[in-house]
Formats: sequence, structure tokens, C-alpha cells
Amino acid sequence: MNSTTRRRFLGTTALLGAASATGVAGATTSAAEGRGTVATGAGHPIVPGSVQYEDLSRGVNQRWSGTPDWIRVPRTSEQVVAGVQKAVDSGRRIAVRGGGHCFEDFVSGRSVRAVIDLSALDSVEHDTRRRALAVGAGARLGQVNEQLFKRWGIALPAGACPTVGIGGHISGGGYGPLNRLHGLTVDHLYAVEVVVVDGSGTARAVTATREKDDPRRDLWWAHTGGGGGNFGVVTRYWFRSPGAAGADAGRLLPAPPPCRFSAIGLTATRHSTSPPPANQAGLCRHQTNRERLERTNPQSLDAAPFRELKW
Repeated sequence: MNSTTRRRFLGTTALLGAASATGVAGATTSAAEGRGTVATGAGHPIVPGSVQYEDLSRGVNQRWSGTPDWIRVPRTSEQVVAGVQKAVDSGRRIAVRGGGHCFEDFVSGRSVRAVIDLSALDSVEHDTRRRALAVGAGARLGQVNEQLFKRWGIALPAGACPTVGIGGHISGGGYGPLNRLHGLTVDHLYAVEVVVVDGSGTARAVTATREKDDPRRDLWWAHTGGGGGNFGVVTRYWFRSPGAAGADAGRLLPAPPPCRFSAIGLTATRHSTSPPPANQAGLCRHQTNRERLERTNPQSLDAAPFRELKW
């Protein structure tokens, strides 16, 4: 790779892990006439002519449309390793898609020859062995905090947009409205699983933690905001707040702040006694403009007639 920018993210050099793919052989099935083939199974590449190809080769910004030789949607870390190895062996430039929220052409650029879409790696689980919450790198912020709140009554202090992927958000530091209260998201990062490529060109998955005696601690540190995801392909994060003790999942991350509205999913219940799931930021996104201004700038309500809007 020529640089450590996201645009040139994960070339086929030994310094960086490439994106992820799947090395398991799959099968294709004939689609309706005129639609091409359908790539089935996480192990099968999606290639030009596959039904999924046009959508998966295009970014959220419709200005960009890539022409990769293949796209893979792995479901396990092992499939990521296999896909990275295949790309490295064939000399293809790899790009990784997490939540797909990027507005630049870092994944959908014309120079990218292999894409690894991590969207299927979206689990949110309690890892009792590491005493941390394990989150797949393909999960989105809204999904993560909804699961954390519903299952354990806790929140990850992250960004406010629910469609942002956690993969790039965390590796960039993780900034959001709760940070002044609880610190950056990476302050709660305990461990990271990364697919890297060594000097011999061999891809493998390694785990690095913040434990002081961990020989890979520098790799963990490189994913706490400064590395920008340029040291490998992150497949999983583990979160545990500094000072959190015990194995109770409900005490491993902060609780969301209290709010008059419940923001579970896309509905709101006025005067609910239940706290919201932080909606990625711990904010009551379903309060009315009037109530928000009553709390922040009541003098403005004395101005011209006020129209009620939901935000």
C-alpha cells in the first residue's frame, strides 16, 4: 500500500490486513430470466452479472459506482481471513465496507478490485470470558445501542446517527453527544479482533486488548482513534468501561441518561418512565421542539408563534 489514508485502505502489502471475504466454495442459482445469477452463501463471491452486484458495488453516495472483480459478504472471522488471503494471493486491491455510510469513493472507487462487505458481522453479545460486550464490526450504531438497552439497560457513548457503521466509527475514535459525560467511545474499548497480513503474505486473525501485559497492546492502541483502521480489517470489538468490575453485563457500560420519552425503535411514548436506549447518543430524539427549547432556551418561546415539529 502506498499510504495509510482511507482512500488507499488496505492494499495487498504485508503491512496491512486486507478487507474480508470468504474462501468457502459456494453455489450459484439461476435467477429470473434477464437478472443474471444469484450468489448464495457467504462463501461465494458476488461477481459482475450477479443480481446483488449492482447494489453492492455502489456506495451510499450514488455518485460513486465501483467495478470490483468480486464482492464478498462474510459471516465469520475465518471467512474474512480466507477472503483476505485470496485477494492478497491474486494481488487485488481490497476495500472494506462496514455500515456503508461513507460519502467518498473509498470503497466504490474504480481502483478497488475486491470488496469485503462486513454487514453480516453484526452480532451484539455478552462475552463472559472477557467480561465485555462483543460487537461485530458490521453492526450499525442504532442497532448496537438498541440491543444494549433492551437486553442489559446500558448504552455505548457513540455518535447520534443510527445508520453509521461501528467499524469505521470506533477506529476513528467514536465521538458523540455523551462524550463529555462518559468520554470517547474508544475509552470503553477493551479489545479488538483484526485480520492482518504478515511479512510472508499470510493472513490471520489476531486479538489485541488494553491489558498492560498483552504483547499486542500496541495494536489495540492503534485502534483507539489515531490509526483510522489502517492496520488491518477489524472484525469484532469488545467494550468494557474502565473500572467496570464483575461479569454482570448491565454494569460493563454506562446506563443511558433519564428522559421523559422512550425512544425504543421509531416510536415515542410521552411521559414514559423508561429511559431510552440512547439512540446512539443518549438523546431523546423524539421530544418536541418546544420541550427541547423549554430545557435549553426558554426565552425563545416568547418570540413569534411556534410550530410543533418532531425531530
